[in-house]
Amino acid sequence: MSTKEHRKNDLEQPEISQQAMAQLFRGELSRSDTWRTRLDTTTNWALTTTAAVISFGFASPESSHVTFLVGIWMVVSFLLIEARRYRYYDLWNRRVRLLEDGWWAPMLRREPVDPDALRELAVEMSRPQIQLSLVSAIATRLNRAYGPILIVLLVTWFFKVYSHPRPPRDFGDFVERAHVAWIPGPVVMAALLFLTVAAAYLFTASFFIRSPLGELRTRPRGRRAAMWEAFYRPYAIQRRKRPRPPGARANAPRPPAPFDH
Repeated sequence: MSTKEHRKNDLEQPEISQQAMAQLFRGELSRSDTWRTRLDTTTNWALTTTAAVISFGFASPESSHVTFLVGIWMVVSFLLIEARRYRYYDLWNRRVRLLEDGWWAPMLRREPVDPDALRELAVEMSRPQIQLSLVSAIATRLNRAYGPILIVLLVTWFFKVYSHPRPPRDFGDFVERAHVAWIPGPVVMAALLFLTVAAAYLFTASFFIRSPLGELRTRPRGRRAAMWEAFYRPYAIQRRKRPRPPGARANAPRPPAPFDH
């Protein structure tokens, strides 16, 4: 093969150095961490709003229950904003996981890199697309943070309407108290009931659907430790021994990792 053909092949298939992969991993990790910080910022807004609404709503008997409705509306708005941010976070975190699973983990195991993971990473970088749906993002964030916040706001709103200024005579009186200006109480109750049912459905479904790639989840490995043992041995898990394939040696040498000097 001539020198020109060698140079042509070098241009067509450039070698991937460890320095280039390290810089790529550092950049993608920094981008993923930036979007993760944005998620924490929105959650802090929701927590601060909830605390302020509860404090102001129960400050005096004359305080209106509209304060809690405004708090619920703001928390739902934060949830939608955070769901959008979470979709972008999932996009960048997928790249980090592909680099870890396809490049760094095989190198630490002294095995060849995973070409399928690197090929998928190349597709992600050439044509970046948001793969996580908005409904899945909302369900995940409800499970992780916003479900308990909305429950607290709904319970405090119910307690405010029921107890201030005095307990209602019957259910009809309770519904009438829920009115907001010219909006009748049944409409407000129907809107809150719809919100509660939708949030409960998404919150419950998040336990059964497949979690996004960026979410950490436990993998059962054998019998877990007893409850009394888990207090002083939190990582005690009896691992199952993987069956050795027939004909395999005990100390079989592994193929070397593709180090590029």
